[in-house]
Amino acid sequence: MARVEKIKGQAFRTMGREISGAAWLLPEEALYLLERGSLDIRWPPADGEEEGLPMSLQGAYAAFVGMGDSVCTDLTLERYIVYAGLKRSGYIVMRAESWNGEKNVVPNPDSRQSTSAIGAFWNFGLFGSLWKRLLRPSSSRPNPHAALGPLVSPGLYRSYNDIYRLLDVIPFHDPTSSPRFSPEESSSDPFHVAYHVYKPTPTWKKRSPGPPDFRVAVIDARETSVPTLPQLNDLLASTPYDPPKPDGQLYQKIKQGYRNVVLAIVDQGIVSYVRVADAGFGMEKLYERAPRGAGSKRGGYRGRGRGRGRGR
Repeated sequence: MARVEKIKGQAFRTMGREISGAAWLLPEEALYLLERGSLDIRWPPADGEEEGLPMSLQGAYAAFVGMGDSVCTDLTLERYIVYAGLKRSGYIVMRAESWNGEKNVVPNPDSRQSTSAIGAFWNFGLFGSLWKRLLRPSSSRPNPHAALGPLVSPGLYRSYNDIYRLLDVIPFHDPTSSPRFSPEESSSDPFHVAYHVYKPTPTWKKRSPGPPDFRVAVIDARETSVPTLPQLNDLLASTPYDPPKPDGQLYQKIKQGYRNVVLAIVDQGIVSYVRVADAGFGMEKLYERAPRGAGSKRGGYRGRGRGRGRGR
């Protein structure tokens, strides 16, 4: 880490940690400020010297890149390339808790549904039971004819949705269930969140940053192969539960998923970003979507059949 005694500039609003009136910078923060010319870094002074020699950019790369206790905790060149690219784009970047490779399962919050007073009124007494039988969808119970006969048995159906629900027999993944690590978890798993990325907002505070907008995992394309299904499961299980908005668009909800991570794949200095999400394809029922209403604009050519066209 690098110590800055005189704090000046807007860069320290989103970078460094203040301890006893001085700012302590992480290796990637110090290297980024030195690279853009906003910081003067010097080597530790020798005996009899007041100030150390100025550190060159080449010396800073040699000193800060690879600075750590192990391969998982140090600052690699790939991590710094991703950090510097995001900072140049205007984002606020901070280290994640899983920087050292530690992963913890983040369970889903308990979702409890409360019964309203109107619902309690209709559920009461004999009239309530008759009302349930009339308005209850046909798919509230498993179809007894599914194993022996047709999926849609002859009967009275009040809407097409009841028929579509009977045809929905293929099991699918439920992203709302509590995640768990796979039994093939390895301590040398390279897939873990390294940075928390925030969009620049005036109300952002370094002491209380809040939930990040993006969670970025840095991958070296030359050293790491395509992630396996257990590795992706463990990576998504270590991220918080973030469901999409119920009133959002269909494709936007599938793209965001219930847990998502951005993979920053570095290949010889070129960064490619890939979003991986725990999408709930089976949770989105296409037959329950409300159709769009007819537009108010009239089509057709203006000069057709109304005497407004040009004469010959």
